[in-house]
Amino acid sequence: MTKGKLLISEQIAGALRRACGEPEKTMDPVNLNQQAEEAVIEARQVKTPPFGLLEEETGKYVLIFPDESRRLVCKSKSHATGVAKGYGVTTPDFKPYREVFDPCRPDQVFKGESGFEWNIYEKSPYQLSAVATEPADKWPTIGKLLENVFPDQSIREAFLNWLAVVFNTGAKTQTAWVILGPQGSGKTLLVTQVIFPLLGMANCIQLNQDALTTRFNSLLQRKQMVCFNEVHSSPKSADRIKTWVTESDIRLEEKSGHAFMETNYLNLIFTSNSEVPVKLDVDDRRFNVVRTGAPLNGLDWFHGAGTVNMIERQLKSFAAYLHGYSFSAEQARRPIVSNEKQALIEASVDPVDRLADMLRRKQVTELQELGVKAALTPDQLSELSDLSGTLKKEMAWKLVNELSDVEVSQTELTSELLKRGFGHKRGKADSEGRKRVYAWGSDQNPDKSDK
Repeated sequence: MTKGKLLISEQIAGALRRACGEPEKTMDPVNLNQQAEEAVIEARQVKTPPFGLLEEETGKYVLIFPDESRRLVCKSKSHATGVAKGYGVTTPDFKPYREVFDPCRPDQVFKGESGFEWNIYEKSPYQLSAVATEPADKWPTIGKLLENVFPDQSIREAFLNWLAVVFNTGAKTQTAWVILGPQGSGKTLLVTQVIFPLLGMANCIQLNQDALTTRFNSLLQRKQMVCFNEVHSSPKSADRIKTWVTESDIRLEEKSGHAFMETNYLNLIFTSNSEVPVKLDVDDRRFNVVRTGAPLNGLDWFHGAGTVNMIERQLKSFAAYLHGYSFSAEQARRPIVSNEKQALIEASVDPVDRLADMLRRKQVTELQELGVKAALTPDQLSELSDLSGTLKKEMAWKLVNELSDVEVSQTELTSELLKRGFGHKRGKADSEGRKRVYAWGSDQNPDKSDK
């Protein structure tokens, strides 16, 4: 107990003793309650009395205690008035205020620009701990977990920089992580047992695929770190994910239908064992993509609950390491280049677009590799090595379906290729007769026999 609190407690205790009739004081029962109340008020006024605020959004009556940097949400105006009287404020003036969630200015209790603002963001105990540099050998189990989730050292260092920026500044990095790997490889363990405690459990949330598609997204309100578990790409989620990663404001909607805007402080992590958890643009500037190592159960250092307990004991040292980390916010905003990201970009592109691009660029090697997967015959694979602006429809159909997760019909393929500038006509005669082909470039005009 602090000296100030001890002094108040002694004064209150003394006031109650006197009011209840110490030998040298009057025992008049009529005055006992009044004397006790006056003495308690006098004792409590050693500290700055609270002042009242009325929350604009919800209409809550709140008392602010400046000396204690705390607020008390009251049940009603009369409740707030009664509490204030106990601190010597007979008629509190309830000024309008609004609550904000701002990880970038956590030390400001309120400010008076356009009225009062109360920042309800609270740092975690690890963020409030003393700043001290700790070497990596002080948190070996966390280090091994990081090595399994991020096997490539350069990518692991990029993630540590990203995490240090969020941990130390509260800033929105404008980049997100996509962590691919089998179940049990440590993805969720890293998020729930390391990242969330470091940033404060109240500031973080773990959601599933449904949260990416529903319009009722108020669970994201006042959050700093969100992990979407075991996600897969969805047309409904693609655009909103991009917005959540980069935009400065976010639109939130409750199930009641109430919608509102809030400053966007979200930093996002996506975990998945799907081949295309999030669709990426060719020129993507938002995502870092990594593939994990093997499941933890097969590793000699992992011992289930015992390992989880060890991670918890090492969090303080890991937090100290992050406190002393020489981070770069600019680097955190720059997505890293990796083979996994390039593979995800290729898998994200529309299969018809990919096939059309490969044909126009005459990417023979890539087409033949795709043809082997599509079980083309040796003669058909040979045809792919000598593209002359045409390709049999049957072969194109097999190739595009090897690129697509959903089967594309020949009619759909023809329609989509026509939109992309391809024509179709009868090809040259061979042993099987004349078959319809897709044509591009100078060969896409119908020949005379088709007129």
